[in-house]
Amino acid sequence: MKIQFCGAARTVTGSCYFLDTGKYKLLVDCGAFQGPYEVEKLNREKFPFDPAEIDYVFLTHSHFDHCGRLPVLIKQGFKGKIIATQPTRDIAQVILLDSARIQEEDYRRYKERAAKRDSGDDDYFVPKPMYHKDDVNRTMEFFKVYAYGESLELGDGLEFRMRDAGHILGSASFELWVKNAEGRARKFLFSGDLGQPGQRIIRDPDMVREADYVVVESTYGNRLHKSKDDTVLELLTILQGAAKSKSKVIIPTFAVERAQEILYELNLFYEKGLLDKNPVFLDSPMAIEATKIFRQYPTFYDEDAKRLIEKGDDPFGFPELQFTPTVDDSKRIVDAPAAIIMAGSGMCTGGRVLHHLKNNIEDSNNHVVFVGYQVKGTLGRRLVDREKTIRIHRKNLTVRAQVHTLGGFSAHADERDLRYWLRGLGHSPRTIFVTHGEEQTALGFAANIREELRVDTYVPNLGEVVEL
Repeated sequence: MKIQFCGAARTVTGSCYFLDTGKYKLLVDCGAFQGPYEVEKLNREKFPFDPAEIDYVFLTHSHFDHCGRLPVLIKQGFKGKIIATQPTRDIAQVILLDSARIQEEDYRRYKERAAKRDSGDDDYFVPKPMYHKDDVNRTMEFFKVYAYGESLELGDGLEFRMRDAGHILGSASFELWVKNAEGRARKFLFSGDLGQPGQRIIRDPDMVREADYVVVESTYGNRLHKSKDDTVLELLTILQGAAKSKSKVIIPTFAVERAQEILYELNLFYEKGLLDKNPVFLDSPMAIEATKIFRQYPTFYDEDAKRLIEKGDDPFGFPELQFTPTVDDSKRIVDAPAAIIMAGSGMCTGGRVLHHLKNNIEDSNNHVVFVGYQVKGTLGRRLVDREKTIRIHRKNLTVRAQVHTLGGFSAHADERDLRYWLRGLGHSPRTIFVTHGEEQTALGFAANIREELRVDTYVPNLGEVVEL
Protein backbone atom coordinates (compact mmCIF):
# COMPACT_ATOMS: atom_id res chain seq x y z
CA MET A 1 0.00 0.00 0.00
CA LYS A 2 1.10 3.55 -0.62
CA ILE A 3 -0.18 7.06 -0.06
CA GLN A 4 0.60 10.11 -2.18
CA PHE A 5 0.16 13.67 -0.95
CA CYS A 6 -1.25 15.49 -3.96
CA GLY A 7 -2.19 18.69 -2.12
CA ALA A 8 -2.18 20.44 1.27
CA ALA A 9 1.41 19.25 1.83
CA ARG A 10 3.46 21.99 3.52
CA THR A 11 0.73 24.38 2.44
CA VAL A 12 -2.85 25.04 3.58
CA THR A 13 -4.90 24.49 0.43
CA GLY A 14 -5.44 21.92 -2.32
CA SER A 15 -6.35 19.02 -0.02
CA CYS A 16 -6.00 15.74 -1.96
CA TYR A 17 -4.61 12.40 -0.79
CA PHE A 18 -4.27 9.34 -3.06
CA LEU A 19 -4.34 5.93 -1.38
CA ASP A 20 -3.42 2.86 -3.46
CA THR A 21 -4.28 -0.30 -1.53
CA GLY A 22 -3.23 -2.70 -4.28
CA LYS A 23 -6.89 -3.55 -4.88
CA TYR A 24 -8.56 -0.14 -4.63
CA LYS A 25 -7.49 3.33 -5.64
CA LEU A 26 -8.98 5.96 -3.35
CA LEU A 27 -8.92 9.73 -2.97
CA VAL A 28 -9.61 11.72 0.15
CA ASP A 29 -10.70 15.19 -1.05
CA CYS A 30 -9.97 16.81 -4.37
CA GLY A 31 -9.60 20.45 -3.48
CA ALA A 32 -8.38 23.57 -5.23
CA PHE A 33 -5.17 25.42 -4.46
CA GLN A 34 -5.72 29.01 -3.34
CA GLY A 35 -3.37 31.94 -2.87
CA PRO A 36 -0.81 33.61 -5.16
CA TYR A 37 -0.62 32.79 -8.87
CA GLU A 38 2.28 30.35 -8.49
CA VAL A 39 0.11 28.30 -6.11
CA GLU A 40 -3.18 28.55 -8.00
CA LYS A 41 -1.56 27.44 -11.25
CA LEU A 42 -1.16 24.00 -9.62
CA ASN A 43 -4.90 23.56 -10.20
CA ARG A 44 -4.19 23.18 -13.91
CA GLU A 45 -1.44 20.64 -13.65
CA LYS A 46 -2.13 17.02 -14.51
CA PHE A 47 -3.21 14.80 -11.63
CA PRO A 48 -0.37 12.46 -10.56
CA PHE A 49 -2.76 9.51 -10.94
CA ASP A 50 -5.26 8.38 -13.56
CA PRO A 51 -8.72 9.73 -12.57
CA ALA A 52 -10.38 6.88 -14.49
CA GLU A 53 -8.81 4.36 -12.08
CA ILE A 54 -10.11 5.99 -8.87
CA ASP A 55 -12.81 3.87 -7.23
CA TYR A 56 -14.01 6.29 -4.53
CA VAL A 57 -13.52 9.86 -3.40
CA PHE A 58 -14.10 10.46 0.32
CA LEU A 59 -15.03 14.13 0.62
CA THR A 60 -14.44 15.48 4.14
CA HIS A 61 -16.36 18.73 3.61
CA SER A 62 -17.46 21.32 1.10
CA HIS A 63 -14.88 24.11 1.37
CA PHE A 64 -13.37 24.97 -2.01
CA ASP A 65 -9.87 23.87 -1.00
CA HIS A 66 -11.32 20.38 -0.41
CA CYS A 67 -13.84 20.01 -3.26
CA GLY A 68 -12.79 22.57 -5.89
CA ARG A 69 -11.26 20.19 -8.45
CA LEU A 70 -13.96 17.50 -8.39
CA PRO A 71 -15.42 18.63 -11.75
CA VAL A 72 -11.92 18.47 -13.25
CA LEU A 73 -11.51 14.92 -11.92
CA ILE A 74 -14.75 13.89 -13.61
CA LYS A 75 -13.91 15.64 -16.87
CA GLN A 76 -10.72 13.60 -16.91
CA GLY A 77 -12.44 10.22 -16.58
CA PHE A 78 -13.49 9.53 -12.98
CA LYS A 79 -16.43 7.09 -12.91
CA GLY A 80 -16.57 6.07 -9.26
CA LYS A 81 -18.54 7.42 -6.29
CA ILE A 82 -18.04 10.55 -4.17
CA ILE A 83 -18.89 9.72 -0.57
CA ALA A 84 -20.01 12.52 1.77
CA THR A 85 -22.76 13.69 4.09
CA GLN A 86 -25.90 15.26 2.63
CA PRO A 87 -25.05 18.83 3.76
CA THR A 88 -21.57 18.46 2.24
CA ARG A 89 -23.10 17.39 -1.07
CA ASP A 90 -25.59 20.30 -1.09
CA ILE A 91 -23.09 22.98 -0.07
CA ALA A 92 -20.46 21.67 -2.50
CA GLN A 93 -22.94 22.21 -5.34
CA VAL A 94 -23.39 25.86 -4.32
CA ILE A 95 -19.64 26.44 -4.01
CA LEU A 96 -18.75 24.73 -7.29
CA LEU A 97 -21.48 26.53 -9.23
CA ASP A 98 -20.22 29.83 -7.85
CA SER A 99 -16.67 28.91 -8.82
CA ALA A 100 -17.76 28.05 -12.38
CA ARG A 101 -19.59 31.38 -12.64
CA ILE A 102 -16.61 33.40 -11.39
CA GLN A 103 -14.19 31.62 -13.73
CA GLU A 104 -16.45 32.29 -16.72
CA GLU A 105 -17.03 35.96 -15.80
CA ASP A 106 -13.34 36.63 -15.15
CA TYR A 107 -12.31 35.04 -18.42
CA ARG A 108 -14.96 36.95 -20.37
CA ARG A 109 -13.84 40.29 -18.89
CA TYR A 110 -10.22 39.45 -19.64
CA LYS A 111 -11.02 38.63 -23.27
CA GLU A 112 -13.02 41.84 -23.69
CA ARG A 113 -10.21 43.92 -22.20
CA ALA A 114 -7.55 42.19 -24.31
CA ALA A 115 -9.64 42.70 -27.48
CA LYS A 116 -9.90 46.44 -26.83
CA ARG A 117 -6.12 46.67 -26.56
CA ASP A 118 -5.61 44.45 -29.62
CA SER A 119 -3.22 42.41 -27.52
CA GLY A 120 -2.89 40.72 -24.17
CA ASP A 121 -2.56 42.91 -21.09
CA ASP A 122 0.92 42.45 -19.68
CA ASP A 123 -0.11 42.65 -16.02
CA TYR A 124 -3.49 40.96 -16.29
CA PHE A 125 -4.01 37.37 -17.37
CA VAL A 126 -6.90 35.01 -16.73
CA PRO A 127 -6.80 31.40 -17.99
CA LYS A 128 -9.77 29.60 -19.49
CA PRO A 129 -12.27 28.20 -16.97
CA MET A 130 -11.38 24.78 -15.58
CA TYR A 131 -15.07 23.82 -15.76
CA HIS A 132 -18.54 25.18 -16.42
CA LYS A 133 -22.00 24.94 -14.86
CA ASP A 134 -22.86 21.76 -16.78
CA ASP A 135 -19.70 20.09 -15.45
CA VAL A 136 -20.75 20.92 -11.89
CA ASN A 137 -24.24 19.55 -12.40
CA ARG A 138 -22.75 16.34 -13.79
CA THR A 139 -20.44 16.12 -10.77
CA MET A 140 -23.45 16.02 -8.44
CA GLU A 141 -24.59 12.77 -10.08
CA PHE A 142 -21.54 10.98 -8.65
CA PHE A 143 -22.36 11.71 -5.00
CA LYS A 144 -23.56 9.04 -2.61
CA VAL A 145 -24.53 10.38 0.81
CA TYR A 146 -24.32 8.65 4.19
CA ALA A 147 -24.89 9.49 7.84
CA TYR A 148 -22.32 9.79 10.60
CA GLY A 149 -21.43 6.89 12.81
CA GLU A 150 -22.28 3.75 10.85
CA SER A 151 -19.50 1.46 9.64
CA LEU A 152 -20.20 0.40 6.05
CA GLU A 153 -18.52 -2.06 3.70
CA LEU A 154 -17.90 -0.82 0.15
CA GLY A 155 -16.34 -4.00 -1.14
CA ASP A 156 -14.15 -6.90 -0.20
CA GLY A 157 -11.43 -5.47 2.03
CA LEU A 158 -12.71 -1.89 2.17
CA GLU A 159 -14.82 -0.40 4.95
CA PHE A 160 -15.43 3.19 6.05
CA ARG A 161 -17.10 5.28 8.73
CA MET A 162 -17.72 9.03 8.91
CA ARG A 163 -17.32 10.90 12.18
CA ASP A 164 -18.36 14.51 12.86
CA ALA A 165 -15.27 16.71 12.41
CA GLY A 166 -16.97 19.72 14.02
CA HIS A 167 -15.59 22.10 11.36
CA ILE A 168 -18.59 23.17 9.26
CA LEU A 169 -22.07 21.76 8.67
CA GLY A 170 -21.70 18.15 7.51
CA SER A 171 -17.91 18.01 7.83
CA ALA A 172 -16.45 14.57 8.46
CA SER A 173 -13.35 12.73 9.51
CA PHE A 174 -13.00 9.41 7.69
CA GLU A 175 -12.02 6.08 9.20
CA LEU A 176 -10.99 3.60 6.49
CA TRP A 177 -10.33 -0.09 7.10
CA VAL A 178 -8.29 -1.53 4.27
CA LYS A 179 -6.91 -5.02 3.65
CA ASN A 180 -3.66 -5.23 1.74
CA ALA A 181 -2.74 -7.86 -0.86
CA GLU A 182 -1.76 -10.28 1.92
CA GLY A 183 -5.13 -9.84 3.63
CA ARG A 184 -3.82 -7.83 6.60
CA ALA A 185 -6.18 -5.06 7.70
CA ARG A 186 -4.94 -1.54 8.37
CA LYS A 187 -6.96 1.38 9.68
CA PHE A 188 -6.48 4.86 8.20
CA LEU A 189 -7.84 8.02 9.80
CA PHE A 190 -8.13 11.24 7.81
CA SER A 191 -9.03 14.14 10.09
CA GLY A 192 -10.25 16.49 7.40
CA ASP A 193 -10.41 19.98 8.90
CA LEU A 194 -11.16 19.73 12.62
CA GLY A 195 -13.27 22.34 14.38
CA GLN A 196 -12.63 23.91 17.74
CA PRO A 197 -14.92 22.81 20.56
CA GLY A 198 -17.64 25.26 21.62
CA GLN A 199 -18.43 26.65 18.17
CA ARG A 200 -21.83 28.13 17.51
CA ILE A 201 -24.25 25.89 15.60
CA ILE A 202 -21.78 23.06 14.93
CA ARG A 203 -21.21 20.13 17.31
CA ASP A 204 -17.80 19.40 18.80
CA PRO A 205 -15.50 16.99 16.89
CA ASP A 206 -15.95 13.29 17.55
CA MET A 207 -13.05 11.53 19.23
CA VAL A 208 -11.54 8.46 17.55
CA ARG A 209 -9.85 5.85 19.67
CA GLU A 210 -7.25 4.17 17.46
CA ALA A 211 -5.74 4.04 13.98
CA ASP A 212 -2.65 2.68 12.27
CA TYR A 213 -2.03 5.68 10.01
CA VAL A 214 -3.33 9.19 10.64
CA VAL A 215 -3.40 12.19 8.31
CA VAL A 216 -4.08 15.28 10.42
CA GLU A 217 -4.45 18.94 9.55
CA SER A 218 -2.24 21.59 11.22
CA THR A 219 -3.65 24.94 10.05
CA TYR A 220 -3.38 26.44 13.55
CA GLY A 221 -0.84 23.94 14.86
CA ASN A 222 1.42 26.67 16.25
CA ARG A 223 -1.02 28.94 18.08
CA LEU A 224 -3.94 29.16 20.45
CA HIS A 225 -7.20 30.90 19.65
CA LYS A 226 -8.47 33.71 21.78
CA SER A 227 -11.42 32.58 23.88
CA LYS A 228 -14.80 32.66 22.14
CA ASP A 229 -16.31 34.92 24.82
CA ASP A 230 -13.46 37.45 24.47
CA THR A 231 -13.79 37.35 20.68
CA VAL A 232 -17.55 37.93 20.76
CA LEU A 233 -17.04 40.84 23.15
CA GLU A 234 -14.37 42.31 20.87
CA LEU A 235 -16.73 42.08 17.88
CA LEU A 236 -19.51 43.75 19.87
CA THR A 237 -17.19 46.57 20.95
CA ILE A 238 -16.14 47.22 17.34
CA LEU A 239 -19.75 47.26 16.15
CA GLN A 240 -20.91 49.54 18.96
CA GLY A 241 -18.09 52.00 18.26
CA ALA A 242 -18.85 51.98 14.54
CA ALA A 243 -22.55 52.58 15.19
CA LYS A 244 -21.74 55.56 17.44
CA SER A 245 -19.52 57.15 14.75
CA LYS A 246 -21.90 56.15 11.93
CA SER A 247 -19.14 54.16 10.25
CA LYS A 248 -19.26 51.14 8.00
CA VAL A 249 -17.98 47.74 9.07
CA ILE A 250 -16.81 45.43 6.28
CA ILE A 251 -16.59 41.75 7.25
CA PRO A 252 -14.94 39.63 4.51
CA THR A 253 -17.03 36.53 4.92
CA PHE A 254 -16.56 32.86 4.16
CA ALA A 255 -19.90 31.77 2.75
CA VAL A 256 -20.11 28.50 4.66
CA GLU A 257 -20.21 28.32 8.46
CA ARG A 258 -18.50 31.65 9.19
CA ALA A 259 -21.30 33.70 7.63
CA GLN A 260 -23.89 31.72 9.57
CA GLU A 261 -21.94 31.97 12.83
CA ILE A 262 -21.66 35.76 12.54
CA LEU A 263 -25.38 36.00 11.75
CA TYR A 264 -26.02 33.88 14.85
CA GLU A 265 -24.05 36.34 17.02
CA LEU A 266 -25.65 39.42 15.44
CA ASN A 267 -29.09 37.93 16.04
CA LEU A 268 -28.26 37.63 19.75
CA PHE A 269 -26.81 41.18 19.88
CA TYR A 270 -29.96 42.72 18.42
CA GLU A 271 -32.28 40.51 20.46
CA LYS A 272 -30.56 41.70 23.67
CA GLY A 273 -30.65 45.35 22.57
CA LEU A 274 -26.85 45.64 22.48
CA LEU A 275 -26.69 47.32 19.06
CA ASP A 276 -28.36 50.28 17.38
CA LYS A 277 -30.82 49.26 14.68
CA ASN A 278 -28.36 49.81 11.83
CA PRO A 279 -28.80 47.53 8.82
CA VAL A 280 -26.85 44.33 8.26
CA PHE A 281 -26.28 43.24 4.67
CA LEU A 282 -25.40 39.68 3.70
CA ASP A 283 -23.93 40.60 0.33
CA SER A 284 -22.91 37.20 -0.97
CA PRO A 285 -25.17 35.08 -3.19
CA MET A 286 -23.23 31.99 -2.14
CA ALA A 287 -23.58 32.77 1.58
CA ILE A 288 -27.30 33.37 1.07
CA GLU A 289 -27.69 29.97 -0.57
CA ALA A 290 -25.53 28.31 2.09
CA THR A 291 -27.72 29.86 4.80
CA LYS A 292 -30.78 28.32 3.18
CA ILE A 293 -29.04 24.92 3.31
CA PHE A 294 -28.14 25.43 6.99
CA ARG A 295 -31.83 25.97 7.73
CA GLN A 296 -32.64 22.60 6.11
CA TYR A 297 -30.47 20.53 8.48
CA PRO A 298 -31.18 21.43 12.13
CA THR A 299 -30.43 17.82 13.13
CA PHE A 300 -26.73 18.65 12.56
CA TYR A 301 -26.80 21.57 15.05
CA ASP A 302 -25.46 21.57 18.58
CA GLU A 303 -27.83 21.69 21.54
CA ASP A 304 -27.73 25.48 22.00
CA ALA A 305 -28.79 26.13 18.40
CA LYS A 306 -31.51 23.49 18.64
CA ARG A 307 -32.90 25.18 21.77
CA LEU A 308 -33.07 28.53 19.95
CA ILE A 309 -35.16 26.92 17.21
CA GLU A 310 -37.41 25.23 19.76
CA LYS A 311 -38.10 28.69 21.23
CA GLY A 312 -39.19 29.89 17.79
CA ASP A 313 -36.06 31.97 17.09
CA ASP A 314 -34.42 31.90 13.67
CA PRO A 315 -30.64 31.95 14.33
CA PHE A 316 -30.03 33.31 10.82
CA GLY A 317 -32.74 35.95 10.59
CA PHE A 318 -33.62 39.21 12.37
CA PRO A 319 -35.36 42.46 11.31
CA GLU A 320 -32.14 44.38 10.66
CA LEU A 321 -30.82 41.75 8.23
CA GLN A 322 -31.13 42.23 4.48
CA PHE A 323 -30.08 39.68 1.86
CA THR A 324 -28.69 41.28 -1.31
CA PRO A 325 -28.61 38.53 -3.93
CA THR A 326 -28.39 40.71 -7.07
CA VAL A 327 -25.69 43.09 -8.28
CA ASP A 328 -28.18 45.99 -8.18
CA ASP A 329 -29.00 45.15 -4.55
CA SER A 330 -25.30 45.20 -3.77
CA LYS A 331 -24.71 48.55 -5.45
CA ARG A 332 -27.40 50.19 -3.34
CA ILE A 333 -25.39 49.47 -0.18
CA VAL A 334 -23.00 52.26 -1.19
CA ASP A 335 -25.58 54.81 -0.01
CA ALA A 336 -25.98 53.28 3.48
CA PRO A 337 -24.26 55.73 5.89
CA ALA A 338 -23.76 53.21 8.69
CA ALA A 339 -24.00 49.50 8.10
CA ILE A 340 -22.50 46.10 8.73
CA ILE A 341 -21.60 44.54 5.38
CA MET A 342 -20.80 40.83 5.22
CA ALA A 343 -19.46 40.10 1.75
CA GLY A 344 -17.44 37.39 0.04
CA SER A 345 -14.82 36.31 -0.43
CA GLY A 346 -13.43 35.59 3.02
CA MET A 347 -9.79 36.07 1.92
CA CYS A 348 -10.61 39.03 -0.37
CA THR A 349 -9.48 37.09 -3.45
CA GLY A 350 -12.54 38.15 -5.46
CA GLY A 351 -16.25 38.77 -5.18
CA ARG A 352 -18.24 41.71 -3.89
CA VAL A 353 -16.05 42.44 -0.88
CA LEU A 354 -13.49 43.97 -3.25
CA HIS A 355 -15.96 46.67 -4.28
CA HIS A 356 -16.77 47.46 -0.65
CA LEU A 357 -13.08 47.63 0.25
CA LYS A 358 -12.34 49.86 -2.71
CA ASN A 359 -15.12 52.24 -1.67
CA ASN A 360 -14.29 52.28 2.06
CA ILE A 361 -10.68 51.31 2.76
CA GLU A 362 -9.33 54.88 2.53
CA ASP A 363 -11.73 56.25 5.18
CA SER A 364 -10.20 56.09 8.67
CA ASN A 365 -13.66 55.97 10.29
CA ASN A 366 -14.46 52.62 8.69
CA HIS A 367 -13.56 49.16 9.94
CA VAL A 368 -12.50 45.92 8.26
CA VAL A 369 -12.98 42.87 10.48
CA PHE A 370 -11.36 39.54 9.58
CA VAL A 371 -12.95 36.49 11.18
CA GLY A 372 -11.08 33.65 9.45
CA TYR A 373 -7.70 32.35 8.34
CA GLN A 374 -5.94 34.36 5.61
CA VAL A 375 -3.67 32.34 3.32
CA LYS A 376 -0.27 33.77 2.35
CA GLY A 377 -0.42 35.72 -0.90
CA THR A 378 -4.07 36.77 -0.58
CA LEU A 379 -5.27 40.35 -0.26
CA GLY A 380 -6.77 39.45 3.11
CA ARG A 381 -3.34 38.34 4.38
CA ARG A 382 -1.76 41.60 3.18
CA LEU A 383 -4.36 43.59 5.09
CA VAL A 384 -3.93 41.46 8.21
CA ASP A 385 -0.16 41.99 7.90
CA ARG A 386 -0.83 45.75 7.93
CA GLU A 387 0.38 46.65 4.45
CA LYS A 388 -0.17 50.36 3.89
CA THR A 389 -1.03 50.22 0.19
CA ILE A 390 -3.13 47.64 -1.65
CA ARG A 391 -4.30 47.24 -5.23
CA ILE A 392 -7.91 46.49 -6.16
CA HIS A 393 -9.27 46.46 -9.71
CA ARG A 394 -5.95 47.86 -10.97
CA LYS A 395 -6.13 50.85 -8.63
CA ASN A 396 -3.68 51.59 -5.79
CA LEU A 397 -5.38 52.41 -2.48
CA THR A 398 -4.03 53.66 0.83
CA VAL A 399 -5.24 51.63 3.80
CA ARG A 400 -6.67 54.05 6.34
CA ALA A 401 -9.59 51.99 7.66
CA GLN A 402 -9.12 50.25 11.00
CA VAL A 403 -8.25 46.57 10.41
CA HIS A 404 -9.15 43.99 13.07
CA THR A 405 -8.38 40.25 13.26
CA LEU A 406 -10.66 38.13 15.47
CA GLY A 407 -8.99 34.72 15.70
CA GLY A 408 -11.52 33.23 18.11
CA PHE A 409 -14.10 32.75 15.35
CA SER A 410 -11.93 30.24 13.52
CA ALA A 411 -13.65 27.04 12.43
CA HIS A 412 -10.30 25.26 12.82
CA ALA A 413 -8.98 23.56 15.92
CA ASP A 414 -5.96 25.30 17.43
CA GLU A 415 -2.80 23.60 18.70
CA ARG A 416 -4.39 22.61 22.03
CA ASP A 417 -7.49 21.18 20.32
CA LEU A 418 -5.43 19.21 17.79
CA ARG A 419 -3.27 17.73 20.53
CA TYR A 420 -6.35 16.75 22.53
CA TRP A 421 -7.89 15.04 19.49
CA LEU A 422 -4.69 13.12 18.75
CA ARG A 423 -4.27 12.07 22.39
CA GLY A 424 -7.53 10.14 22.00
CA LEU A 425 -5.63 7.75 19.72
CA GLY A 426 -3.18 6.83 22.46
CA HIS A 427 0.03 5.27 21.15
CA SER A 428 -1.73 3.24 18.44
CA PRO A 429 -0.60 5.09 15.26
CA ARG A 430 2.37 3.72 13.38
CA THR A 431 2.72 7.12 11.69
CA ILE A 432 0.97 10.48 11.95
CA PHE A 433 1.26 12.48 8.74
CA VAL A 434 0.95 16.23 9.39
CA THR A 435 -0.56 18.18 6.50
CA HIS A 436 -2.75 21.20 5.69
CA GLY A 437 -0.50 23.78 7.35
CA GLU A 438 2.15 26.26 6.31
CA GLU A 439 5.53 24.53 6.25
CA GLN A 440 7.04 25.80 9.50
CA THR A 441 3.74 25.35 11.33
CA ALA A 442 3.44 21.73 10.17
CA LEU A 443 7.06 20.93 11.01
CA GLY A 444 6.80 22.44 14.47
CA PHE A 445 3.51 20.72 15.24
CA ALA A 446 4.87 17.36 14.06
CA ALA A 447 7.89 17.73 16.35
CA ASN A 448 5.67 18.56 19.32
CA ILE A 449 3.38 15.58 18.68
CA ARG A 450 6.35 13.24 18.29
CA GLU A 451 7.69 14.36 21.66
CA GLU A 452 4.33 14.19 23.46
CA LEU A 453 2.84 10.97 22.05
CA ARG A 454 6.08 9.11 21.33
CA VAL A 455 4.86 8.10 17.89
CA ASP A 456 6.41 8.58 14.49
CA THR A 457 5.35 11.81 12.77
CA TYR A 458 6.12 12.93 9.25
CA VAL A 459 5.52 16.10 7.21
CA PRO A 460 5.27 15.05 3.54
CA ASN A 461 6.27 17.16 0.57
CA LEU A 462 3.84 17.98 -2.21
CA GLY A 463 3.57 15.00 -4.56
CA GLU A 464 5.56 12.69 -2.29
CA VAL A 465 4.71 8.97 -2.30
CA VAL A 466 5.10 7.05 0.97
CA GLU A 467 5.15 3.24 1.02
CA LEU A 468 3.21 1.81 3.97
